[in-house]
Amino acid sequence: MTSGNAGRTMAWIKAVAAAGIGLLASCGNNIAPLRPAWQQDPNLFQQGFPAYQAQTTTTPHMVARVVYAAPERIEGMMERQGDVPDAQRGPARMGDGTLDLGVQDVASGKWIQSYLCGGVLFVAALPNQAYRIVLKNRTPMPLELSMGVDGRDAQTGRTASLGRGSLRVEKKGTLVLDHAAQGPLLFKTVNSDAALFDTSPQGRAGLIQVAVFLASDAPSIGPEKLRASQIAPLGFFPIGRPEQYR
Repeated sequence: MTSGNAGRTMAWIKAVAAAGIGLLASCGNNIAPLRPAWQQDPNLFQQGFPAYQAQTTTTPHMVARVVYAAPERIEGMMERQGDVPDAQRGPARMGDGTLDLGVQDVASGKWIQSYLCGGVLFVAALPNQAYRIVLKNRTPMPLELSMGVDGRDAQTGRTASLGRGSLRVEKKGTLVLDHAAQGPLLFKTVNSDAALFDTSPQGRAGLIQVAVFLASDAPSIGPEKLRASQIAPLGFFPIGRPEQYR
């Protein structure tokens, strides 16, 4: 009798262990991306606002920041940022993953050397180099953007702000800009690290800020909770998605 119970116990332990190993092995592959905050909350609240107000709020869902300077200066700025720089080979995932952002050289079409460090995209830029900004909406909802470049609103040429702008990116869409109101996008000469510490709405030379809003005509969806496929097993973080936990 004892031997029979022991055998059944061992078989049960092996079955549980095998199931656990299989669950862990599938963790990285089967977890769906977390959705933006306005679709994550079971009560459809986005930054304290009901969803229908999220389409009209003047508070950005997120602000993506790009700091640029000559290559020798950008290295020192990243050291002052105090985080590990992650070299980018294309658009970088910004903030909570709502937006991908990259900077290309207009003449060659190649991505300009850039690093994601402390949530800021650092770009090694040459003075008067013509560049384009590539923005990709990773969400299933249309977005409205305002962009401040060197202290000026890219669309109007007036003093930049973090309010709603007229730029729009459709769901899962891409927006490419190589001109602002004042002409082609050209990197300026940056002689200090001030842009790294400037968090004002208007910004300054060497700083590009993109304020992201849920579009005013975005559809309101019904209450939605996290699906089982969006919850990491055993409390583990989804592999390869650190932007969801910043």
